[in-house]
Amino acid sequence: MKPLPIVSPTVSMISLGCPRTLVDSELLLGRLKQQGFTVADAAEGSDVVMINTCSFVQDAIKESIDTVLQAVELKKQGKIKAVVVAGCLVQRFKQELIKELPDVDGFIGVDGFGDIETVVQRALQGQPSQRVRPRPQVPHRDIRVARVPLTPTHYAYLKISEGCLKGCSFCIIPKIKGPLSSRPIDAVVEEATQLVEERGITELVVVGQDTSDYGVDLYHRPRIAELMSALAKISGVRWIRLLYCHPRGISRELIQTIRDEPTICKYLDSAIEHADDLMLARMNRQMTQAQLRETIQRLRQEIPGMALRTSVIVGFPGETEAAFQRLLEFLREVKFERLGAFTYSNEEGSAAFRYPEQVPQEDAKRRFDQLMQLQQEIAAEVTARAVGTTCEVIIDERDAEDATQYLGRTSADAPEVDGLVYVRSAAPLAPGDLIRVQITESLEYDLIGVATSISQR
Repeated sequence: MKPLPIVSPTVSMISLGCPRTLVDSELLLGRLKQQGFTVADAAEGSDVVMINTCSFVQDAIKESIDTVLQAVELKKQGKIKAVVVAGCLVQRFKQELIKELPDVDGFIGVDGFGDIETVVQRALQGQPSQRVRPRPQVPHRDIRVARVPLTPTHYAYLKISEGCLKGCSFCIIPKIKGPLSSRPIDAVVEEATQLVEERGITELVVVGQDTSDYGVDLYHRPRIAELMSALAKISGVRWIRLLYCHPRGISRELIQTIRDEPTICKYLDSAIEHADDLMLARMNRQMTQAQLRETIQRLRQEIPGMALRTSVIVGFPGETEAAFQRLLEFLREVKFERLGAFTYSNEEGSAAFRYPEQVPQEDAKRRFDQLMQLQQEIAAEVTARAVGTTCEVIIDERDAEDATQYLGRTSADAPEVDGLVYVRSAAPLAPGDLIRVQITESLEYDLIGVATSISQR
């Protein structure tokens, strides 16, 4: 291969979709930095713009395509030299993208970590290329490259696995990412320790496609509880948070670990997707409403102050008005502290793609609005109960419009998806500071309070 045509080329990253993709983006940038590239903050003016894409649902596909087209326009205007597209969209639609996006200079699938410098070098030399394997290989099992952080300085996502074993009928992730591929416990703990010691990370957010199955492929049984316990022993970490845990895999051992380890947040993200038994069966969720209820009750009984986040889908094929009402009744009953909702996206390649009884979009949208109105009322009840209490808050940033106010989160709030605490403080605060805050007011999803004591990073 010819030498690079320019000295120390610059590369910028646009990372779309979930935190799992964000970790991949940080690793890709780390690899390029290791190879002599300079990482730029902004797309405009960099030599290469990389877009790490998402294709989970139609809205994500549209966002990814729109972002690629914007980067191509920058290239046509002479503001950048090359565009490289990576990730889930490429893995799912390689041939279509190569045909429809001739101005893109390189394509990389979900396991293109080892190919990234070759593709980027060829892109800069005007030699378009693609690296997409039909079946993804085991990605990032033994990471030996420093990630380039795309999160704030005080928290980081820790990806423990790829792929999934569950086979939900609405989901195409196993076809994109393959089956479960866990990283060894010692490799995960080593990376987490480096994040805490070298970057000063205060909060670790543990992610995977299905964290409840972590370890099944390596150790022939789930070992998520053992992993969380090992992470909790890392000196210097203050909060550890677990996301993407299938309710079927919430074991007694995991519950006890969350309860007993002080640094593990009393918070769990676990998608129920629905609460009508027929819908759960058609979704292949492998649980009934009664089993979901029992799991939720066990969590709340065993762990005082437990905050539960879930997600649900409305408009799934065959969802009748009666089935939707059963979902609403269940949500009224259990009152999840945090909830995200989605209208069903009919994805080609999923088992549900050709299911009969597709729900009209207008009905799905109406149900979505009705459900979110209910959750808004539940969330307002939850935040109102916090008024008058004092809680621990991690500071994320200073309010851009008010120098005496800061934005933070309680341990019941994950970054980016949950609520905020607006904090007044006479003393200056920095991202990552853990402070005690007296809550004085509540909003529908957020809290307002005054700092009473500060524990700096």
